[in-house]
Amino acid sequence: MDKHEREMYERIMKWFKGKKQNPFKIDLELHRRCNLKCLSCSRRSSPDYPRLNEISKKLEMPTEKWLEIVDEAAELDVREWHIAGGGEPMFLPERTVPVMKRIKKYGMLGIITTNGTLWRDKDIETVVKIGWDRIHFSVDGPNAKIHDYLRGVPGTFKRVMRTIRKFNELKKKYKADKPMLNMNMVLSKKNYKLLPEMVKLAKKLNIEFLFVDPLIVYSEIGAKLKMGEKEVKEFPKYLEKARVLARKYGINNNFDGLQNNLQPELIVKSSKMSEVVKDEVKRAEKIKVKPFIKKFLTVLCFKPWFHMTIKCDGRVTSCDVPITGGDNIKNKSLKEVWFGDYFEWLRKTLLSKRIPDFCDQCNASHATQRRKYRAEIIKMLSPKLFNEVKKLYGLI
Repeated sequence: MDKHEREMYERIMKWFKGKKQNPFKIDLELHRRCNLKCLSCSRRSSPDYPRLNEISKKLEMPTEKWLEIVDEAAELDVREWHIAGGGEPMFLPERTVPVMKRIKKYGMLGIITTNGTLWRDKDIETVVKIGWDRIHFSVDGPNAKIHDYLRGVPGTFKRVMRTIRKFNELKKKYKADKPMLNMNMVLSKKNYKLLPEMVKLAKKLNIEFLFVDPLIVYSEIGAKLKMGEKEVKEFPKYLEKARVLARKYGINNNFDGLQNNLQPELIVKSSKMSEVVKDEVKRAEKIKVKPFIKKFLTVLCFKPWFHMTIKCDGRVTSCDVPITGGDNIKNKSLKEVWFGDYFEWLRKTLLSKRIPDFCDQCNASHATQRRKYRAEIIKMLSPKLFNEVKKLYGLI
């Protein structure tokens, strides 16, 4: 692990020792506007789905407020940001780019997830020049036919390919190592056989990390795309081909090793993650360790101890899953929200092994990240237990 990751784990460990810590990472939903109609999107779960862009305009906090939040976060020693949310960040570059610039002004690590279709050349150049750290491009297929179908708009594949190539061109021009270019893929019936081709595409585009998440069902259209018994049974041979290629090309990913995200259980239960969490805790309870170490093995989730998500209307939760609830930052400081009633309730709830209802819709990637956090923290506390924890999750 690098210094950045180690600091996150150390903050979590201090919390568990009773020493309260400031947030380490913040996710931002700057707005909910989008130009695509992705078949697997969580936006489709909203009864207001066709009107979300207009509704978003009425909910959004102004750019000035977001910049104030970044300023306050810097004072709290926040180290990492992820601009994502329920829309396409570059739908409003006049808001997104200034926030990115402010984040890098303080030297904090910045990540953005984007469909890659709305980037202007001047914004690409700005992002390269400020040393933005990572860009995650959402790409669901290795060709226009499959990608455009899943993204709901013709011409999408061509535009995102053009954006990625432009980033590569300007990184070369300015001799810049950043931003790191990643690809995100939602695994479904339509593309599971194409995972090896996605690895080849990643190699062609100088992609450093290929991130794959099993589809979560948010709508009837999504339900038809979810992999069934037949697809899950066939998938391992395509997964193994993808792993071999990724190793050959040196492309990092989340489907091989400690963050193996595509185990059959995670694909099948991608919309019932509470069952996965309960099973993890049940198995972990059997490991004989000291009470303090047992906490890290059996806590349901680590997010409320290092992470917060700020929605476009000011609502703050520990992650992007809860549709309702949380505190609001419009009339409170970050510090007041982080140490306030909502986060304290959530921390106590998770420590008591009670699972909030919204956890069913947790991403499989969150589950595997949680497993990685546990394994790495246990390794720091008791290296002898590291292999036992990996065995617990079927990683060895």
